Amino acid sequence: MPPAALPSSPQPADPLREAAQARFLALLDRPDAQTRAEVAAWRQADPAHDAAFRRIEAGWHAAAGPAARMAAEDEAQIAAYLRAMDRARTGRRVAGVLCVLLAVGLLTGLWLERPHLIQDLAADHVARRGARESVVLADGTRVLLDADSALAVEFGPAERRVRLLRGGAFFDVTPAQVPFVVTAADGEVRVLGTGFDLRLLDGGAAVTLAHGSVALTAGRQTAPLLLEPGQKASFGQDGIGPVEPVDLDEALAWRGGRFTFSRARLADVLHEIGRYRAGRIIITDSGLAEARVSGSFVLDDTDTAIAALQASLGFRLRVLAGRLTIISP
Repeated sequence: MPPAALPSSPQPADPLREAAQARFLALLDRPDAQTRAEVAAWRQADPAHDAAFRRIEAGWHAAAGPAARMAAEDEAQIAAYLRAMDRARTGRRVAGVLCVLLAVGLLTGLWLERPHLIQDLAADHVARRGARESVVLADGTRVLLDADSALAVEFGPAERRVRLLRGGAFFDVTPAQVPFVVTAADGEVRVLGTGFDLRLLDGGAAVTLAHGSVALTAGRQTAPLLLEPGQKASFGQDGIGPVEPVDLDEALAWRGGRFTFSRARLADVLHEIGRYRAGRIIITDSGLAEARVSGSFVLDDTDTAIAALQASLGFRLRVLAGRLTIISP
């Protein structure tokens, strides 16, 4: 995908500004650890470099603000646009509605393509949408980041601490006397050496233990919950939910590029599919979002996955500009 264009107005050539813009665009296109390190080194080399980069960053934020607000508008308003298209009878009325949709598309372009830009810049490791990424941490711990996920790392002499900022990841922790701690959604997973899956959800997170043991604390619940292999627990600011037995092959199938689920909310399934799909997916009806579905899909073929869900539930599907997927009853 080519890097996004920064908003700009005609101005005289400025080598420093152009250098800063090139590095900012590089971060947008390749938000990996190497690119972030290179950009950080360039900024630290000269205060003028850092000032120029900050000016480019500020201009981006100023343009992204209206886009984010438009993208977060009420789903009912999006549904109204679709109903207007359905009612349109003449070419002139269709053209008018399409112009409105085009304007919305222009304003939400930044949100569609780079919704987590600031978070990615703060992360140490990022997996872009549509691609899983393997990471080896300084202690030898191996992490497989799911697509559209981000991780921040803070290792110290007394604790190996990381934070899952977005998405999901499987951790294969190198045994050591120094505890390994992962924080997410007002909770903390503490281990010495083990393998587990951690995934952020709406309003919380869930941990699934593959082997070894973990101690889970969350919210005001200070007494740790010990999980056994093959168990899963959801947690958040309200504490820890019931422990559930899981089929590890199904629960961890995403590592091999397959998403398997049983009686899951349609909204949650589409959220996972969305990690592997360009743009955004919006459901315009809350009842449809709560519909329960089961299945198994290849994550690299999101069109087939959505088509299978559509055949099962009979919802309407519209794709605008190849980026905004709208699902309605």
